[in-house]
Amino acid sequence: MGTRSFRRPRCRDCGLWLERCLCAARPSVVLPTRFVFVVHNRERRKPTNTGRVAHGLLRDSALVYYGARDEPLDTRPLDEPDVDYAVLFPREDARALEPGDALFTRPTPGRRAALVVLDGTWHQCSRMARRAERVRTFPCVQLPPGGPPSRWGVRQAHEPGLLCTLEAVIRVGALLHGADAVAPLEDFFERLRVAMMDMKGKPPVGAGSQG
Repeated sequence: MGTRSFRRPRCRDCGLWLERCLCAARPSVVLPTRFVFVVHNRERRKPTNTGRVAHGLLRDSALVYYGARDEPLDTRPLDEPDVDYAVLFPREDARALEPGDALFTRPTPGRRAALVVLDGTWHQCSRMARRAERVRTFPCVQLPPGGPPSRWGVRQAHEPGLLCTLEAVIRVGALLHGADAVAPLEDFFERLRVAMMDMKGKPPVGAGSQG
């Protein structure tokens, strides 16, 4: 009878092996747009999940879990009376974000904009966009077409053109508030993806791999 393979412990926040943890170098970034991450419960303990990472990098963000059998969705971060919400998901009625999009950069006086980011597989996010309480009532926005492909490579995307959650946040932040605003996020993402791919024994995407 064979023995079970030894699984090295990982950091609960960045997902790397403990000896390679990057959390000490994790930036704390504040963007004018508030981000609320709705993470599917099946992603809760996956070390390769970047929704939790993005939440840890954005000081004013919120994170809630959807889909747990005995844990209803906490809608408080989705129900603030002075906040205008939109969901980042290419639903049929989604409109493309524009550079410096007025909804997020010039909100109504006395109000603030928040972007709800769905985190999970394509199927899970599609389901959340249509069924999750409060989320289903918000207008949808999406990134404009085009743009470079994902560099994440740690998990296989459902189809070409999809981004991991942290990549999507970086692109949205750059589009709305400029590249300088998200430069610390970009730097951390680059270090994280290289370390993750190295742990998998693969070269990072963009360094001789097309994964």
